[in-house]
Amino acid sequence: MADDLTSSLVSGSIRFTGLGSGTDFDSMITKLVEIEQTRTKRLESWRAGWEAKSEAFDSLSASMLSLKTSLDSMNTTDEFLVKQVASSNATSLNAKAGSSAEESTHQVDVVALATNDMHMGTVIFSSQDAAISGGTSGTFAFSIGSRQVSVNVTSTTTLAQFANLINSDPDNRNYVRASVVNDGSGYRLQIRGMDLGAGNDFIVDDASTSASLLTNFSKNKFIETQNAGNAQLRVDGFPLLPPTQTEDILKATITGKASTDAVSATAGAFKFAYAGSLYSVSVASSDTYANLAANINTAVGFTMASVADVSGNVELTLTGQDGANRQISIINAPGTTLGNLQPAKFVQLQGATDGYIERGANSISDIIHGVTMNLTSTGSTTLTTSMDSESVIQKVQTFVDAVNSVLQEIKNQTQVKTVGSNVSGSLLTGNYGLQMIQQKLKNILAEKGIGFDNDMDPIVSLGSVGITTDSTEGSPSFGMLGFDQGAFSAALNTAPDAVARLFSADNYPSTKEIVNGIAVESSNFKFDSSIKGVTSAGEYAISYKVDALGKIVSANINGYAASIDGNKIVASGSANPARGLALEVINLTAGSYSGQVQIKSGKTEELAQEIKKLTDPQSGTLEILKDNYQDIMDSIDDKIAYEERRLELLEKNLRLRFAKLEALLGTYDNISTQLSSQIKGLSSSS
Repeated sequence: MADDLTSSLVSGSIRFTGLGSGTDFDSMITKLVEIEQTRTKRLESWRAGWEAKSEAFDSLSASMLSLKTSLDSMNTTDEFLVKQVASSNATSLNAKAGSSAEESTHQVDVVALATNDMHMGTVIFSSQDAAISGGTSGTFAFSIGSRQVSVNVTSTTTLAQFANLINSDPDNRNYVRASVVNDGSGYRLQIRGMDLGAGNDFIVDDASTSASLLTNFSKNKFIETQNAGNAQLRVDGFPLLPPTQTEDILKATITGKASTDAVSATAGAFKFAYAGSLYSVSVASSDTYANLAANINTAVGFTMASVADVSGNVELTLTGQDGANRQISIINAPGTTLGNLQPAKFVQLQGATDGYIERGANSISDIIHGVTMNLTSTGSTTLTTSMDSESVIQKVQTFVDAVNSVLQEIKNQTQVKTVGSNVSGSLLTGNYGLQMIQQKLKNILAEKGIGFDNDMDPIVSLGSVGITTDSTEGSPSFGMLGFDQGAFSAALNTAPDAVARLFSADNYPSTKEIVNGIAVESSNFKFDSSIKGVTSAGEYAISYKVDALGKIVSANINGYAASIDGNKIVASGSANPARGLALEVINLTAGSYSGQVQIKSGKTEELAQEIKKLTDPQSGTLEILKDNYQDIMDSIDDKIAYEERRLELLEKNLRLRFAKLEALLGTYDNISTQLSSQIKGLSSSS
């Protein structure tokens, strides 16, 4: 009976503790459990503190990644050293200047724009769904530049389908674009070359096109509405007027052959385009290179081809006539069937021009150094190139502000506050990891740039350009970067390239040797190349020895034996940060030589790389600190879980014990009631 009562008193969510005795055991149990929860609350408070520290690292990581984004936008010289170009005639020509553009003025006359080849068919069809080949299948062949394309059609191919077949042909690959045009009288086929520049001519190959298609699409069934031509310019008075036209000159060298040797053991064809026409020269198995040249000349009607025997090889030279529209284009296979005369075998010795500076595009970046010109119409323009100092200063201000944002966050998280006699720390005061991060950033900001040399570089540190750290104790900006725009502007005006290198040198090389006690650029060796991502920025000692025969017999780069290849020495060694650095030795006089090579990295890249390491999601300092904190929080979670299980068991035991007490009190209450009743009965009988 008592066990049943006990079970009922502690089962389920309804509690009956104290119903029999009138004592509020439930409140007593609740209070006892609450007292025992003190340790759990202490653990939860402890965990919240570690979680707040972890979240602070997340906030710092976000600030550092934001800084890296800012740095990445200015870590090359072109991004940092902003030059601007003013055009006096923007409707004809606009331009963009890179960091290497010189401050100067140029007169540019745009004589002609680069154009693509355009042809309109003369045959008018009543519908774009009209059949094109008279009910017969066939092949439509054409050349575009040096490519030959053959498109097969069926007996039912329509005009619209024909255009699609041309566009989708795998040999075409959008070298030409065909479309159907309704000019009001009917439907015509239009062909447009997709590449600008002389020589990119569309030419129907009548000899290879089926007769059923020649009726509507032979070469003479197209009107050339625009000829493929070069952009033509005069820059700073060149060329002098009137200009002198030049001819196209191509040369192929066939090794181990003579002009009297047979071109091929089997018959074939040599095919080329010239001045808007196609020529296919048959080559018999007995034809020599001299025969081929004679046959080419007969085909074109003038002396275009010549052969010469030079050093055991035969040279086939093709020379066109003067004028930009007289380009020579060798047609690839299956046009030219001879393997030793494919387009890749020919080298252009001279281009055909009308005597102007000519390019096959309207965006030109190799005429005025550092300037890209975009041609939009003919006309005369004056281009004035200058440095955009305001934009450069704004970039530096962005750099300073972004760095200060990170430094301020570290300061806020670690500073010690003193109010009267009360001294209190911040959330991460004394954290070794944060102190290490702060010190690394400060070192980069204060030290000279990686690969910079005090003897050779006029500017080596941020302090040289007015960027310094506020070291005044008590100052609101204590520990932050300050930016003296006046000092920076003076440095920028005096040595703009040196300022740009300090911020954004992208593995910029230089050499150094000591001559009569003075550091100078080396005259004995020069930088040849390096491998980005392999060769690290830094300063590397160089030494090598040349014997009496002018041969390099030993070389050393950065303390490692270097490999030798003729007059080049290359840094090797898997642990060598200079690995991949190649130098060209200029002085091969017998003797021993030494010097130094600097590979410079700008401050933006140096900071960005350090931030990348610090915030690496696997091995970064911040991630390691967060992992350590997470381990602590996991351990606290285990302790909290243990406490929760302990309290749950404690409450259960307390309720069981008080339930038994309640049952016992009920038994005694029943005994008391019985005794009272018996006593009353005895009293009444007496």
